[in-house]
Parts: sequence; C-alpha cells; structure tokens
Amino acid sequence: MLATSIAQAQETKIPEPVTLKPINVTATRSEKQAGEIPNAITYHERGKQQDYQPGATLDEFVRGTPGVFIQNQFNFAQDLRISIRGFGARSPFGVRGIHMRVDGIPQTLPDGQTQLDSIDPSLIESMDILRGPSASLYGNASGGLINMTTRGAPNEKIVFTPRQVFGQYGFFKSELFAGGQQKNFDYTLFGSHMQQRGWRAHSNVQNFFSQAKMNFKTSNNSDLMVIFRKFYSPESRDPGGLTRDQVRSNPQQAAPRNLQFNAGEEVSQEQVAIRYRKRPAANKELTFTAHFLHRDFQNRLPFTGGGQVQFDRWVGGLAIQFVHNHTLFNRPNRLLLGVDYGIQNDDRQRFNNDFGIRGVQTLNQTEQVQSVGPFFRNEWKVLNKLDLVVGGRWDWLRYHVKDTFMADGNQSGNRTLSQASGTVGLVYHLNENQQIYTNVASVFEAPTTTELLNNPTGTGGFNPNLDPQTSLSKELGFRGHSAGFQYEATVFHIHSRNEITRFELSSSPGRAFFRNTGQSRRIGVETQLATPEWKGLRGEVSYTYSNFEFEKFIVNGSNLKGNAFPGIPTHRWEGLLRYAHPTGLFSQFHVQRVGSFFVDDSNTASNNAYNLGQVLLGWEKKNNWITGSLFVGINNLFNEQYNANTRINAAFGRYFEPGAPINVFGGLSIRITPF
Repeated sequence: MLATSIAQAQETKIPEPVTLKPINVTATRSEKQAGEIPNAITYHERGKQQDYQPGATLDEFVRGTPGVFIQNQFNFAQDLRISIRGFGARSPFGVRGIHMRVDGIPQTLPDGQTQLDSIDPSLIESMDILRGPSASLYGNASGGLINMTTRGAPNEKIVFTPRQVFGQYGFFKSELFAGGQQKNFDYTLFGSHMQQRGWRAHSNVQNFFSQAKMNFKTSNNSDLMVIFRKFYSPESRDPGGLTRDQVRSNPQQAAPRNLQFNAGEEVSQEQVAIRYRKRPAANKELTFTAHFLHRDFQNRLPFTGGGQVQFDRWVGGLAIQFVHNHTLFNRPNRLLLGVDYGIQNDDRQRFNNDFGIRGVQTLNQTEQVQSVGPFFRNEWKVLNKLDLVVGGRWDWLRYHVKDTFMADGNQSGNRTLSQASGTVGLVYHLNENQQIYTNVASVFEAPTTTELLNNPTGTGGFNPNLDPQTSLSKELGFRGHSAGFQYEATVFHIHSRNEITRFELSSSPGRAFFRNTGQSRRIGVETQLATPEWKGLRGEVSYTYSNFEFEKFIVNGSNLKGNAFPGIPTHRWEGLLRYAHPTGLFSQFHVQRVGSFFVDDSNTASNNAYNLGQVLLGWEKKNNWITGSLFVGINNLFNEQYNANTRINAAFGRYFEPGAPINVFGGLSIRITPF
C-alpha cells in the first residue's frame, strides 16, 4: 500500500487529474514526508481490508509489502517470524534484528528481542515500515523498522464499536473499542479476547488484551500522552515441527515429543508509558518518553534437561529528543538530537520437564542488560532538488549474569559491547512527484540474552563464542506517482560479518542455539506498482528478489561457502485487488506466490513453493447514529498444502509446521455514536 487515499476528481466531461494526499511518516523519529526520506519505506493505513480481517496476527496489516516475509501465523507459542531483507530470519520465536515501536514506545528490549503477542492487530491505525538498516536512529537490532500507531480518538464525544469474529477450528474473537474527545482531552479504550482450537493437534490458544490511551493538551504548546497495556495468555500450546514424512502422512498431527512433554507457554505482561512534548518555539520540539514493562513467562519445551523455563522480567526506559528546524547556509535544515536509555532485568530459572510436570531445578540466575545510545540526524536541503541526510549513533550495552544456582560452579559474569553506527543518504527530486534516493548505512546486532544464555556446552552463564553481527548496507531506489499510478523499485546490497544463525542439538530438540558465520552477502530487488482508483476498483502488485548467500562459513569441517540463507525465498510475488461500491459493499482478493527455499545451512533440505489466496466480502450500512457492517472471508482459497512455518536447522529433520487448508471466517461490527 503506497498511499493512504486517492482523491476523486469532480465529475466533468473532461476528467481532472488525480491528486495524491501526501504521506507523512514518523519512522525517522520526527514527522516527515515519505518522499523526503532516502530509504525504502512503506506506509499502511487502516481500511476495510483490516476491519474485515480476523484480527489474529500482524501480517494482516503488512500484506503487499516487498522485502518483508512473514511466517508462523498459527503457532502462538512461537509468535510471528518477521524478516526484512533477511534480518530476523533466524528467530526461533518472536522478532530479532528488527526494531519495533508502538505509539513511539519501544517494544524491542535493550537486548534486541521483541515479543509480538502483546500487540493486537485490530488496534493498529497505521504502520510505517522502513525496509533497511536504521541503527543510526535506533541502535542495536535495527536491520529494519516497524513503527505502529494505535487507533486515535474519534471526533465525537463518545463512540462504541463492538466487533465479533468467528472462524473454523474454534476461532472466536470479541473486541470492544471506545473513545471520544472533550475540550483538551481525548481517550481510547480497547479490549479483546481471542481463542481457537487450531487446525493441528495441540495448538490451542487463549489470550486477553486491553489498552487505555489518553492525550492531554497541557498548554498551547505542549501535550501529554499516557498509555497502559495489559496482555494475558493462560494457554498457548506448541504443536512443534514435523519431518517431511510426518507431514505427508498426517499434517494435522503434533510432534510426538511436543505431546509427550506438553509443550507450550503461559504469559502475563503489563506496560505503562508516558510521553511529554513541548514546543518552546515554532521551530523547536522537545520530547521526553518514559516506559515500564513487566512480563511473567513460563514455558515447557519438548525435552527433559532444563526443559521448563520461567522468568520474571522488568524493563524500563527513558528517551529525550530535541528537534530544531532552521536554516543552514540559507537552506532549510532539520537537526535531531537525542539519547535512549534502557534496562532489562530477568530473573530466570530452569527445571527439568518430566513429561509436562516440573522436575528438579537446573538453573537459577539473574540477567541484566543496560543500554545507552546517544544519536543525531541532520536533514539538509542542499539544493532545491537535492536533500542530504547524515546520521550517527553510539551504543553501549552491558550484560551481567549473577548465578545463584552454583551446583555446576559459579557461572556469573559480565560482557560489554559497544558499537558506532552511521548513515549517509541523498534524495534527488526529479520533479514534484518522483525521486531517486540512495543511502549507505551500517547496522549491528548484538546477541539477545536468550541467545547468549542458550549455551551449547549445557552450563549456565554466557556462550563465550557468540559475537555481535555487523553489516554494511547500500541501497538505490526510485519511487513516484503519475496519473494516479504509484510505483517504486529498489536494489540493495548488504555485506555482513559474524552473521548469527540458529541450530539445534539432538540432545535438546526444539531448543535453539546460536553461532556466528564468517561472512555473508545479500543482494535484493524490491518492486511495487499500485493503480489509480477506477469506479471503486484498484489493484497492487509487488515482487521481491532475494539472493542471499554465505561467503565464509565452516561448520564441523564442512565449507558452506556459496550456500543460500535458509528461511528466505529467492522469489516472492503478491497481488491485491480491491473494490468498493457506493452502496457500502466491499471486496478484496489477495494472492501471493512464495518460491522454494532451504531450511538448513547445508542446503540439503528445502521447503516447497506454494500459492496462497484470500477473498474478503463485506457490507457497511449507516443509519443515523449506528453504523453496522457484516463480512466473510476465505483463507487458503486454493486449498494449498503448504508449511506455514519452517524451523531452521531443526534436529532430526523436524523443519515443517503445516498450515491449515481452505477455511472460512466471518464477523460483524457496530459503531454507535449516542451523542
């Protein structure tokens, strides 16, 4: 989706030219028009295509985005696997290598990991996706950026919007949104409950989510935002990966060991955040942000030794940012300065998993990560048609583990990492509607605490052989719009050292360990085209080419130079066709083709190519103060037999998690404006 809306020309004998509403994004930490940013960036805004989705996972919002590949929509114990230009592909659960923010509040922890379970897709209003390194602004684990804004308050005094969705395999989701405005205050309240039995055995899930967001206009030049979020999942079972033979014989089955050990997790999380903005002058803005998070987590893995994990996590963060718009050598210039501070404290314990029953304790330690990152960014219009962007950041991370178990010796220790990141970019405006842009950027990715502490030696403490990954990215792109058509094409090259990859051991199947490769390179092409709206009909098509391979990588005496990255298809196509009728009828057809890709570093096992389709039909009707809508959808329209997730380098060939066959969902929502 390349633009928020297309303005309709007035009906005359000679059609007037279609004009496009400018897109303003905040991916660069201050509001900026997308055409002024020297990066590939995609903007999505909530529309009927999101309102008529099940509201289960974030991939419903990002469909059609080139360069972004998502797996694992059905295993809620492992969460979505999101990859942007290969960053994040190694993740066994949650998100790695990609920085994520909601309402300006970091969801990525100081150690670089992000859990997506506490973000409800039905609450998202808009999303900026920066498809490339952004470490000069966000630091560690910023190979890409997903910046989300939750739904704002409606203009009315109060609005209620209940929504109910049903689907096959026991899917049931209830939502309630409420909000309004009064003088210098606005608010939104949201709550949801989701549950499903799942198509595969042992894939039950149930969760509850709530958010309250309040905005206060404290003066003519200042405002305050306060957010509270609560997520609770009492049940999320993990059906596990299957071998190819198991998939062929019965794709609905759970992995036998996952049943035997009752694999799954329970999560409870709370987050509070506050943001204060002040504009001391028309050209200056100062922002102060503070946030606090608590997460209580327990899981059961499909093996005995240390197979049950429990941790109590506390996270805090502060950020100060100053933006100054002025002139430099009589040319417009924007300077952004700031510093981020984060602290993460995990009280982690491990126990034996005696076939689903908690056994003896095998680990007890406290892990702490602190991060500090001062940064700057300068955006200067050198010439009328040329913009220059320069940015830099220095990050300092300190890991500390205190071992209180001691049965296997004292594994306490410290580790300090520091890294400078920078970027230089240019935007050349061919005309008002077309730009050529280029940038060079560095990015680093420190191992997360989970990756450092999953020590292949079987002891506590840190894995001393795992180092940060560093990359240098070069990008060249063209984008624009003409006669209502919107288009973009981007080519990039990324060279990485110490690429962090995932593997498993036969002694602990299902538990991920990590190692560094020597060197790797990524070459990619991303293209997208969107048509103008014609009588309510419009379409989009995108294509992504990913040629990612290892340049230096030796494992157990085998030279893997020239092997392709596992988990990333070389070719991927997506198409969207939407139709909206003045009577309130809406329809959408989405199709994607995912090419084959390898699932192990040695390139001996692969995942077959597959084609997926979805069709949506909806109808909306307004009557005075009530607006109602009904919708129905079909997933996996072609009834494809495919794998919705792949477990990279899994032990015993358990690479595959099959996706559900053709299935139907539907729902209704009502918007009530009593005043």
